[in-house]
Amino acid sequence: MDRELYARFATCRVPYSIVVLIEQYGLLPVEDLPVSRSIKNRYQQALQLDQVPMNLLVPGDPCFPMSLLQIPQPVYGLFFSGDPSLLQQPMISIIGSRQPSPSHSKRLSFLRPFFESPFVTVSGGALGIDSLVHRLSLKHHQATIAVLASGFDYLYPVRHSRLFQRIQQAGLLLSEYPASTPVKKYQFLERNRIISGLASGLIIVEATRKSGTMNTAGHALEQGKDVYCIPGCPTEKHFQGTNQLIAEGAIPLLNPEEVSKSILMNVDK
Repeated sequence: MDRELYARFATCRVPYSIVVLIEQYGLLPVEDLPVSRSIKNRYQQALQLDQVPMNLLVPGDPCFPMSLLQIPQPVYGLFFSGDPSLLQQPMISIIGSRQPSPSHSKRLSFLRPFFESPFVTVSGGALGIDSLVHRLSLKHHQATIAVLASGFDYLYPVRHSRLFQRIQQAGLLLSEYPASTPVKKYQFLERNRIISGLASGLIIVEATRKSGTMNTAGHALEQGKDVYCIPGCPTEKHFQGTNQLIAEGAIPLLNPEEVSKSILMNVDK
C-alpha cells in the first residue's frame, strides 16, 4: 500500500484491521467492509481528505518504528513534533507512579546508566515519575520521547506545557491521535502499548498495585518485552505493584550498569 493511503487512514483513525484488508485486496467499496457504520464513515472520510498532515510517520518512512506493527493492537500512524530520527536510536522506557514515594529521587538516581547516551528515554509525560524521567534526561542533555494520550492541540497535563515545549525542542513528542483529538481516559490505556512497544525494555521505578503503570507492564509482557522493576519495601503501597510484578516474573533491577550494557548489546545484534 502506498504512503498516501497509510497517511489518509491514520489521519481518520481507520482501524488497522481494515488497513490489512486493503493491503491484501486493494481499495474496497465501503459497503463491502465488515465493520460498523462509524468505521465506514471514517473510511470514506479518509478517501475524501484534501490533504494529510506533514508531521505523520507511517510504514515505509525511514523513522517509522516497524516494531509497532508486530504488537497486539498494531500502530501504523504516529504524529510527531520534534526529531523523529530519535526513533532509530536505542530506547528504554521508564515509568512509574503519578504520586511518587519519598524515596523516588534516590530510585531515579539509581538508574543513572540509563540517563546517558546512546539511550533515549521514553515515558508518558504524566505527573510524577514520568515527568521526572523527562526532566532528568533534559538535565543530562539526553534525548527523551513523550508519548501522549491526546492530539497536540490538547497537550495534557496542561501544567506540563513548558516541559512539552522543551521535549519538542530537544527530543520528540509522539501521539497516535490527530492534533484535534481531546484527551479521554481510555486513550491513556491505549497509549501505554506504544510506550512499551517502542523500547527494548521497560523499567518501572515504583508502582501501586492498581495503576496505569501496571497496565503498561501488562502491555510489555504481552509484547514479549523484558520488564525490570526496582524492588521496594513490601509494607509500603508505593512498591506493592513492582514487588507483585517481580513475584510474577519481572526482573528485579539490582545492577543498572550491567543491565544497561546487556540491553545495548542485544540492540546491536
